[in-house]
Amino acid sequence: MTNTTEKAIRYFLWGMRSQLFWDGNKRTSTLGANKILIQDGKGILSVKEQDLSEFNQRLTNFYNTNDYSVIDGFIYNRCLRGIDFEESQM
Repeated sequence: MTNTTEKAIRYFLWGMRSQLFWDGNKRTSTLGANKILIQDGKGILSVKEQDLSEFNQRLTNFYNTNDYSVIDGFIYNRCLRGIDFEESQM
């Protein structure tokens, strides 16, 4: 893996698909991915309510194929949040 963000996204997807726990795989994977991101100052991963339908469709496709490319770009572009500072705050 080349960077922190990619590592976090891959962990997030791997953890959900692996079904490591009876329940809570999405929540646990989100926590793990956010730990990776926050530790390196890269923001957080969060799926907006308006993106849930598309996220779930892509996630189902990922579960069925193990093809990260069906969802990782979507997560990168729509589910990562950082802190936007205004110039007056600096």
